[in-house]
Amino acid sequence: MIGAMRALPGVSAYSTPDAFEAMFEATSARVYAYARRHASADVAPDVVGEVYLVAWARRADLPNEPLPWLLVTARNVLHRHWRTRSKQQRLAAGLEGVAAMAAASDASPDDRLALADAFARLSEDDRETLLLVGWDGLTPQQAAEVLGCTANAFAARLSRARRRLSTHLGDPAPLRLAALPTGD
Repeated sequence: MIGAMRALPGVSAYSTPDAFEAMFEATSARVYAYARRHASADVAPDVVGEVYLVAWARRADLPNEPLPWLLVTARNVLHRHWRTRSKQQRLAAGLEGVAAMAAASDASPDDRLALADAFARLSEDDRETLLLVGWDGLTPQQAAEVLGCTANAFAARLSRARRRLSTHLGDPAPLRLAALPTGD
């Protein structure tokens, strides 16, 4: 497991090509999923490529658990990309990612449509908060690191985002909303 690697002081756990490749194999699907959620299918691979170029150039700075660092880098790459796109294009790309997520669910088609609709009605910040733990599989502490806030602030954001999603859904039971990590 990548997180179990221990680096010597001043030496990166990913300084060799083999170690970096193993880290890439272990994390690239999750980085791609993050990029794809925020960008179109033709842009996401470029985002991933840039993330790993930055990671290779800064491999001495990579923490033992690199996924949050990689997602922060992906977020920064995406922010640069978004500055060149109109707000309407960003919304369309974001909703496309939500539709793909809902289509992958094992819930009924009606439940998936309800989830996609409720999710689309959330703010961008609420969607990001829920997706970091529910889709990317980050712990609340890791998600807080990605967003640049404290674990307590993230826990409050997560609680509020869940409450707003529940409000938009009406009855979250069929969608197993309670199965999302709580951060407790």
